[in-house]
Amino acid sequence: MSTPSSKNLSRRSFITGAALAGTTAALAGLNGCAPAASGGSDAASGEAVSTTSHAWLNPAPELPETVAEETYDVVVIGAGIAGCTAAQAAAEAGASVYVAEKFEGVTAHGTDIGAVGSKLQQAEGVNIDKDLAARLIYQWGQSEANYYLIKTFVERSGEAMDHYIDMAVEAGYEVILNSEMTARSDWDTLDDRFKQFRTAHKFLLPEGSSLPEQPWNVGYFISMVAEDAQKRGAVFAFETAAEQLVREGDAVTAVIVRDAEGAKRINASKGVILATGGITDNEEMKRCFCPIALRADKSDYFPVGGNMGDGITMGSWIGAALSPCYPAPIIHPVNLSVMGPGFDTCWLTVNRDGMRYCCEVGFEPIVTNARMNTPGNVAWAIWDSHYPEHAQRQEPVKSASFMDGLEDKVEQAVADGAFFKSETLSELAEAIGVPADALQKTVDRYNSLCDAGEDRDFGVPPRFLSSVKDGPFYASNVSAWLLALPYGLRVDQNSQVLDTEDGPIGGLFAIGNAQGDFFANSYPVTLPGTSHGRGMTYGYLVGRALAGGTTIDGYAFGALQ
Repeated sequence: MSTPSSKNLSRRSFITGAALAGTTAALAGLNGCAPAASGGSDAASGEAVSTTSHAWLNPAPELPETVAEETYDVVVIGAGIAGCTAAQAAAEAGASVYVAEKFEGVTAHGTDIGAVGSKLQQAEGVNIDKDLAARLIYQWGQSEANYYLIKTFVERSGEAMDHYIDMAVEAGYEVILNSEMTARSDWDTLDDRFKQFRTAHKFLLPEGSSLPEQPWNVGYFISMVAEDAQKRGAVFAFETAAEQLVREGDAVTAVIVRDAEGAKRINASKGVILATGGITDNEEMKRCFCPIALRADKSDYFPVGGNMGDGITMGSWIGAALSPCYPAPIIHPVNLSVMGPGFDTCWLTVNRDGMRYCCEVGFEPIVTNARMNTPGNVAWAIWDSHYPEHAQRQEPVKSASFMDGLEDKVEQAVADGAFFKSETLSELAEAIGVPADALQKTVDRYNSLCDAGEDRDFGVPPRFLSSVKDGPFYASNVSAWLLALPYGLRVDQNSQVLDTEDGPIGGLFAIGNAQGDFFANSYPVTLPGTSHGRGMTYGYLVGRALAGGTTIDGYAFGALQ
């Protein structure tokens, strides 16, 4: 198999990472997704019944005839951040590696890669309490996720990041700690509910660099590791779709892939790593496993059809279990505007009935989860003429990056129709279609809480309470964009895939969005960049371990160190 050209490696699709939930038995019954028999009769009437089922619940199809057979130590399915990192780590450790990717190039999307304890953080005096960080991520999942997977990420992501910082410097890239968008530099002092640490690492080109530009910062990282993997002999087979896993006895030994030449059997002497992404593009799986994601305004995943839950289907066919956790979709209030209910500011929000409905602190799962459960699935942020002062009080550090010319930008947003502006609240209510009397009552109540300096209704910290008193008044739609929907197979602390009896399946591992049990219920931004960081860390650890014929030695249950 020929290796891809540099053109293919530099091509950017878009992807985000993360992983989540549901054993077949436990989740199959959700939202009309119960397993269906392939045929039969109604017990009462005796009449034949037409039944259908989901692909992942059906028996595995017969293995196709193959036109060729190849053997490698490690086979990786998927060339996103997790898959490319796994390929690089395995190849660097001396393994022969094959990567199957159904699209024409590696995929990258997003800005931040999260890590805890990197040399860059240490150099900037960023010292994170690792026990607290792991505990907060676990608590966000309502105790459903596997704490030991989280603990391994927190303890070893700095090690992985340092490895790639060294590689980046040698390759001519720069790595900084980010404090933009979902990353904030001064939220570590907030209460645990809102606490956020400086974990977002951003790869970029230094000024004057001759290296090719990428539309996404994560693209620099993925290009770097994929190119390094190739230099070490890894074979990247693009436009090659993985169709089935081959299980022989207690272990997965091969993968059936299909390219333009036909089906091929790719043997894996040491193991197969599923890095197939989540279920962002699979409407059927979203309805079954995470119906709230269907209420998002749009999906920001590219290439379309990339995250179809391929790992779930292939894994289920050979007896793998789905994670029992409820999914934690990555849904952010991405307005991509100069202000409003987005990444940088927090304003009074109301639903279509003019009623306040949530804690407005811009901690993404709080804002977006609540928005998607509002009547009519629509909501509005409301602020007044004092927004420059409010913004600076809310974000005394971060506001410096967006205050210059802010008022002109807001007025331009009004002219463009992105924001609404009215001299009175009643006029604003009419403009956004909410009852004027209800909005006035809500504003009066909210202002009284602001004056008292205590939000007794939803618990917004005083720093973020911003009264709505003096016109002109402004409004902006509260958006909810689905960036990725991680959902994966059940794994143990070594990221090895488990069967329905919680026993390990030999030779099969899941990482990135296909790794279950890491997130549950709500995707937190306590550690910004965790989705990508989790993919990088487990790619590094699992790839290297498989090459050496071992496991990652993750934290064992009952054996915290």
